[in-house]
Amino acid sequence: MTQKLHSFFKVSSKEVKQLSFGLKAPSNFNYFELPDPNGSFVNNSAKLYKQMNDSFLLEVNFDARYNGPLTELKLTNQNIITWEDYWINAETNKIIDPKIERINLQKNSLVHANFNLTRNGLKYLNLEGNKNMRAVFITDAPNLEVLNISNCQALDVINLGNNKNIKALIANNCKLSPLLQERLLRDFHPVRTSSSNRQFSMFRKTYETVLDMRGTEIDWSNRRIASKIRMLLCNNWLVLWDNPPPVSIIPPQMYAFFTTNLEESLIKEYYG
Repeated sequence: MTQKLHSFFKVSSKEVKQLSFGLKAPSNFNYFELPDPNGSFVNNSAKLYKQMNDSFLLEVNFDARYNGPLTELKLTNQNIITWEDYWINAETNKIIDPKIERINLQKNSLVHANFNLTRNGLKYLNLEGNKNMRAVFITDAPNLEVLNISNCQALDVINLGNNKNIKALIANNCKLSPLLQERLLRDFHPVRTSSSNRQFSMFRKTYETVLDMRGTEIDWSNRRIASKIRMLLCNNWLVLWDNPPPVSIIPPQMYAFFTTNLEESLIKEYYG
């Protein structure tokens, strides 16, 4: 017996070519990865069906005996323009939380990404490279750890909602306006901190928490922006920027040891 889930999305035009999709396998560019302990769930499947001219139905089947989180959905380079993240149980016709841990929607044509319902299982969300995306709404994802919105240069609205578990917020090359910088950091309420090496803190080589604001001219004259970044630094966060703050706002002793000549390898795990 299987459980069947449905979701829907729109693409930019009827000429969009469907890339290979199925369960995670070398033959599939996009995929849905489902847990399969001991290879016993033989009825697992993931399929895309074209509906009308510019929309798709995503269907996922998995063994009804499994009640845990689903591993990953990857739908990249598919010219998706809207993502509402509605998932429907095909038998009851009710909207449910699919408990997906990782969602990768990078390099599509998204105009907005809405996660307006509770997503308790979501830990990783990659929206990188959606250059026309104007709005991101994440209402309640209490276990979200990594959010990547890099290269999303048209953003007007970012709503992070319940996000206290975030340990990596990657907003590289977003060119955020001062107003959007303030709103992003205002809604960012992390409780995670990195432990520091008490003897050799300035030579710390690993970082568990990171805010990447490179590619944006940070408005250090805005007290709300400056105070939030200072708070993160005080809690051992790695904060990356292009324009350093005035020494009167944040003294270089707080950051100089890790922002100069930082190797990409130190934070590569946060880029999907």
